[in-house]
Amino acid sequence: MEPHPSNFSVGSAQEIAFFFIAGAAVVIFALPWAVNAAAKSRNWVPLLVIGSGLICSLLEPMLDLLGHLHWANNLIPAFTNFGITVPALIPLCYVAFLGLEAYFCYFVIRNGAHRKHFVMLLGMGIITDAVMETIGINLGVYEYYGVQPFEVFGFPYWWGFINGGSFVTIGAILAFAVPRLKGYYKLMILLSAPFGMMVAYFGVGWVHILVHNSALFTWIRWVAAAVMMVMMVGWMFVLHKLVGRKDTEPAPNWNLGRMFLYSWVLHTKAGRQRLWDKMIDDAGPAARAQLAADPEKPELVVVGAHTPLGTGVREADLVH
Repeated sequence: MEPHPSNFSVGSAQEIAFFFIAGAAVVIFALPWAVNAAAKSRNWVPLLVIGSGLICSLLEPMLDLLGHLHWANNLIPAFTNFGITVPALIPLCYVAFLGLEAYFCYFVIRNGAHRKHFVMLLGMGIITDAVMETIGINLGVYEYYGVQPFEVFGFPYWWGFINGGSFVTIGAILAFAVPRLKGYYKLMILLSAPFGMMVAYFGVGWVHILVHNSALFTWIRWVAAAVMMVMMVGWMFVLHKLVGRKDTEPAPNWNLGRMFLYSWVLHTKAGRQRLWDKMIDDAGPAARAQLAADPEKPELVVVGAHTPLGTGVREADLVH
């Protein structure tokens, strides 16, 4: 294990700013939607996903240790484990990314996702993670130390692959589990985020993590990181095989830009509905008719101008 660098501190203004950037702002807006879904529609999934992300934050000190991340020494603490004190900003960060962004992955997958859509979701996870972390690193809230392959502006992009892959893995678990869990069994959704994250980290990421904590040559660490990143893309193909829609079957016409618009930019129901209708229109008349006639009728559907998809999410479940 490489020793972490000397202690450093950060200003309170930077800490507060990153607290909201890292997830608090998203959670503040999302919590009323989740409570409303539970109260009006008896749909507890959003609240359970939020709770799952919160539980998942307990994994942070182990990942900091294995990935060589060092926090400023004067941050407001949340808890300590593995000899690492995790700051109070982390739990809501996990809710935002391992909870709510993973929920959006679930939304896309449940409405029918082709193989390319899983790769797009991974790309979206890489970008959102990189943007958030690059800000935090350059605000001086924390830093990565030691040999960190594919580092740009202080952020090692192998972390983006492993974190983005975690979001999609959790979304795939939710897509499989939500329609099958009834009654009190839905409480098992609370396990989705920690389980999904560990599947990504230790099912795929082990190739790099083992080398990252070894005394091997630097070039071997770069090779291991590159292999892991390629494997994460391959893992998206596996998830598609398990819970995706065949590429020959119709699906909403997502692209990376539309994913960002739908999940992060459009904050009105009408705006999201117009984008949704556009994606269904782009699928073509024959595909639209086939989507409407899908004999599978799970419990979640999208309500809009078009007939709901056969494997969708109703409006109460949309990520607002």
